[in-house]
Amino acid sequence: MVENVTQLLQEYRSTKECLESGLKWLPKNEYAKSKIEVINMVIRDLEQLEKQLS
Repeated sequence: MVENVTQLLQEYRSTKECLESGLKWLPKNEYAKSKIEVINMVIRDLEQLEKQLS
């Protein structure tokens, strides 16, 4: 279970990095900014879950 959470964390962090790099080209893209906020919430939740499982 911990391995699955760790893998999900890596995928969400990678997605966040991609969206952030896209914002460099389109800094006014509110859709991407809101998606980054959602991804940040998911990452925080997964980090908490990972701590609880270990």
